[in-house]
Amino acid sequence: MTYFTAVEAAGGIPLGIAPLPERKLRVLYENCDALLLPGGMDLDSDSYGGGPGPEGEVHPELDRAELLLTSWARQDRVPLLGICRGAQLLNIALGGTLWRDLPSECGAAGHGGGEDEPTRHHDIAVAPGSRLRAILGSDSLPANSRHHQACRSAGDGLRVSAHAPDGIPEAIEAAGADADWFAVGVQWHPEELPHDHPAGSRRLVEALLHAAQPVSALLPAG
Repeated sequence: MTYFTAVEAAGGIPLGIAPLPERKLRVLYENCDALLLPGGMDLDSDSYGGGPGPEGEVHPELDRAELLLTSWARQDRVPLLGICRGAQLLNIALGGTLWRDLPSECGAAGHGGGEDEPTRHHDIAVAPGSRLRAILGSDSLPANSRHHQACRSAGDGLRVSAHAPDGIPEAIEAAGADADWFAVGVQWHPEELPHDHPAGSRRLVEALLHAAQPVSALLPAG
């Protein structure tokens, strides 16, 4: 299942965009009821002042566009779901930090993400009382894993809402003063799991759609 079919299967109308100039990006944004920030290439460290370090292919203009979208969504309380890179971008947009390369920085080698490396699987522990717990309906469930970067410390107005067995954050969500904003980021790839899988796209995207009512379009940026 792709991001587009996941949105369609949940009853939404997906609209994909390119990293456009700000004025044009704003026009598209104002015609959307929610944002879905998808997975993809690494975030450019220059986009968040990360300095030199290990990273794969980057797209600075895409970073710029998605950071703008996230900033607008936070201000306007537009519901947002970030997947893999999208979760990391949500965290960076709100001042959080990243593990830029899990194996070399903290020895966490069980998350996949290397070139030609197969997708891995592990359980995730979901925080009690979290929005994610209410969406997924479970405190622990299996998920796929294909990433070498991850959220490290949660940004302002965010909290970690799930962990991998090695302690690496697997999800973040809006909290505190931003608790009224539906903003959830997950490190795994729900769109690659069976539609009815407990960590799959159905529950997550349906929750996004519900938060976005009335829905006219959802936006997988990129």
